[in-house]
Amino acid sequence: GAMKLQVDKIATGHNADDIAETVLMNMLRGDISRLDRCVSIMTGSTGNLPRCKPFKYTYEKEIVMYAYFKKLDYFTTECIYSPNAYRGYVRELLKELEREKPRVIIDIINSAEYFHVRDKRSAPTLGTCERCGYISSNQFCKACVLLEGLNK
Repeated sequence: GAMKLQVDKIATGHNADDIAETVLMNMLRGDISRLDRCVSIMTGSTGNLPRCKPFKYTYEKEIVMYAYFKKLDYFTTECIYSPNAYRGYVRELLKELEREKPRVIIDIINSAEYFHVRDKRSAPTLGTCERCGYISSNQFCKACVLLEGLNK
């Protein structure tokens, strides 16, 4: 959709909680290539459509409070699949850690910013999707694979 609108950058709504969860998931999975880039404030800058995360250091609670006081519409419901998803378990762990140490979310992000992968041979090379031309480490990007599945 962004490419059809001919935009040159996408700003995502990823907040500090999302990024800390992603860091923990990548660590637990041993996904070094994603761990190396998941905390970057700008990703995809070598491709057709760079993405930036303007809320990288903003807690989810702060965003919800802002929306509430400004009387903005926002969704408060959680995806029905979320609690049993891998991210749901990581989110629970993160919330438990946050009760003990409120700064843990920012600390995880700051720590991950200093991770450096020494041997990048295990990292997949980024190419482009053969259907849409978007960044992908596979023949087809995840969006095109999902769309194909939905269209069947």
